[in-house]
Amino acid sequence: MAEKISIGNVDFDKDTVLVSREIYEKGQKMNYVFLVGGTKIMFPDQEKKNAAVSLATQYNKDVAEVCAWFDNIKGLIVEDAPLNMNYRIREM
Repeated sequence: MAEKISIGNVDFDKDTVLVSREIYEKGQKMNYVFLVGGTKIMFPDQEKKNAAVSLATQYNKDVAEVCAWFDNIKGLIVEDAPLNMNYRIREM
């Protein structure tokens, strides 16, 4: 099982996070996270305990494609993403 880390009360597999930091935008603290595969996301601290980000690599005709699932993250901003990414944003 992959080691987990929490950033702004959102769970990530440790090996999927390249860089994380806190920034302030319009006076609000935001968590900025650069993920494996090139996706950059921002979000405020979360209240829910079941907020999570998951990544997986899928292959389509020998072309690697990174899929990301964003679960229960209020105020999520996907700032930048490569063309070979699929996203699933779920709220429960």
